[in-house]
Amino acid sequence: MDVVISAGSTPDKIDPLLEYAQADRKALIPIAGQPMIKWVTDALIGSRYIDRVIVIGLDESCGIDFGSKPVIFIPAQGRLIANYVAGVERALQDTADRQHILIGACDIPLITAAIVDEHIAGMLQSDHDVYYSIIRKETMLAKFPASRRSYARIREGIFCGGSLHMISARVMASDSRTMWNELLERRKNVFWQALLIGFDVLMRLLTGTLTLTAAEKRADKILGVRCRAFITPHAEIGMDVDKPFQLDIARAMLSKQ
Repeated sequence: MDVVISAGSTPDKIDPLLEYAQADRKALIPIAGQPMIKWVTDALIGSRYIDRVIVIGLDESCGIDFGSKPVIFIPAQGRLIANYVAGVERALQDTADRQHILIGACDIPLITAAIVDEHIAGMLQSDHDVYYSIIRKETMLAKFPASRRSYARIREGIFCGGSLHMISARVMASDSRTMWNELLERRKNVFWQALLIGFDVLMRLLTGTLTLTAAEKRADKILGVRCRAFITPHAEIGMDVDKPFQLDIARAMLSKQ
């Protein structure tokens, strides 16, 4: 399968992380001797499931040697969701019958090829169109006690969102494309997602009585495709580098490798 990685930037937006790292692009922030995105693509290219990497927001002038598998560059489209849509459409341009496409970000440098393989294998055990990765709070805290992620409580436990998802080609033809665009755009705001899906779902989320099955069934109905919240045991998939202290965590861990 192909993987689409967003590496674009928001012009004129003040970002404390970029100021702290003294960089002008998040993807190019140096971590243990190489750009952050290179840690991510090394893991993806090392996966037995990945055929090509589609990078949005960089071009050949970045000078990065991405390795042994084909890399396709696409200009940034402005908004995050526009980047992903452009990447998925480019993937399907050559292989319209491709069943699944992985969607990720350039800011999860702690993933490895083994993690990617296990993550994809776990998702492929079921037949869905949208796989949304979530991580248990205890899993995150056991691996990264100082990560300070945002969490939401449901009946099955307390979770945060991950940054490595998967969709089927069928999603691109869905009549509910605008809706899932919004869900992906605001993928880290679980309260907004629940509000979009329904007031009753929001109330159950606020009271901690929402179940994964109920959320998935509502998403199926709204989006017109089969959705699954996939609980991954890999905290690295949820360890985004968004803030300076998270960059320090990533640098400290990767410097030891």
